[in-house]
Amino acid sequence: MKNKIVDVVFKKFQSYSFIIFLALIVVAFIIIAQLNRSEDAPVDTQPKNTQPTNQPADEVFKLPIDAESPQVARNFWHSELSTEEQYQAIIKVGNTFRHNTGIDYTIDKETEFNVLASLSGTVSKVNQDSLLGYVVEIEHLDGIKTSYSSLGSVDVAVGDKVKQGDILGKAGSNNFDQASGVHVHFEVLKGAIKLNPNELIGMKISEINYE
Repeated sequence: MKNKIVDVVFKKFQSYSFIIFLALIVVAFIIIAQLNRSEDAPVDTQPKNTQPTNQPADEVFKLPIDAESPQVARNFWHSELSTEEQYQAIIKVGNTFRHNTGIDYTIDKETEFNVLASLSGTVSKVNQDSLLGYVVEIEHLDGIKTSYSSLGSVDVAVGDKVKQGDILGKAGSNNFDQASGVHVHFEVLKGAIKLNPNELIGMKISEINYE
């Protein structure tokens, strides 16, 4: 009788052991998958707090260049320009032609000058591009960004809080628009939309009509 009881208990133990073994395999597989997913996840190197809290609400857009008589080497392209002006606002890159999506400011296409922050905000991007030179982007209130490219050198880093008029770097030339010489290519963005800087200089962000 004892042997029969032992046999029944042993058989039940064997069946439960198999189920437990399968459960352990499943748990181990889930843990390994989670570890691999964590290792493969991209590392976020951008600062978490880039909210431009230092920007006055009544601050207005200013030119990114401090000069008595800044020149426009290349204007922002839009359909309301004359035919001649539209042609001037087109950049030839190799065998392709591209509309200028910002304004290229210069002194005389040869003189180096300081590039200034058009608005107060937080530096969200600094990198060196083989075509555009150094590029600096600044985040502002209401989802606005300003972008400054064709810089020969930079004096800021990602995460820096800058005030309007602070020096971001020195203007230089680039391989994308060599005809503009020494200049800064200035863009204003609202999301993916590139706004016409000509319409913004002297305006508050709250006054901008994005339609």
